[in-house]
Amino acid sequence: MVTGNVIDGLDRGFLDNVWVINLHNRDSSLTNERGYFRVKASQGDTLLITRNYYIPKFITIGGERHILTEIYMDARTLPRFDLYGDLMVMPFRAGNLSNMRSLSDRPAGPGKVYMGTSEQMMPGFTLDGPISYFMKSERQKRQYARKLAFLARQKDYLELIQSDSVMYALKLEYNLTDKDLDDLIIEFNLQNMDHQFLDMDWQRVEKMLTDFLDQRTRYRKEEEQKESPGSNSRSKKSN
Repeated sequence: MVTGNVIDGLDRGFLDNVWVINLHNRDSSLTNERGYFRVKASQGDTLLITRNYYIPKFITIGGERHILTEIYMDARTLPRFDLYGDLMVMPFRAGNLSNMRSLSDRPAGPGKVYMGTSEQMMPGFTLDGPISYFMKSERQKRQYARKLAFLARQKDYLELIQSDSVMYALKLEYNLTDKDLDDLIIEFNLQNMDHQFLDMDWQRVEKMLTDFLDQRTRYRKEEEQKESPGSNSRSKKSN
């Protein structure tokens, strides 16, 4: 058994809802609000650490029993943003001193940079708008909004995969235990990490899942058919 904590590589805060998956035995854990996880693992096993909007990380287990690891946000997935500042300035132009003007030909607005003087008549630069965009609370709100938007694009997949009636039917159809099905679902998700079922409708996800289960359980069904009484009697008749 290996335990650990996952933290943000930039602000060093604990990260919740991080999947930690042992690629060797398929055991997995979702971190809590303290970034804590616990998975079954032996020395030499590889852990996959993954979270939406973060760069996936792989760790090979050594002799340690508790791991403190960090992951970094994937800058390529960050949205475009406008920078604001709330410092009041006095635009200053004297005669034909054309250099005493805004540093951009853009109209006033988000991201506009000005050269001028403050209320204390000190020269300097300022940015148009409030700087609250960079506050941690605002960043968390944006992350939450992105998470909701991401989940909305996974709506049909989540409804299917979280349906108790569907999972019960699959266990009967493929003669699976709860653990068998959980392991296969994890493997199914890993195989589709490149698209994560975004914008896919229910029927498409259902077909992908049943095709996957057909493939992974085909040999089990063949063995069961060979061992069933009906197949033995048919084989005797044919002989």
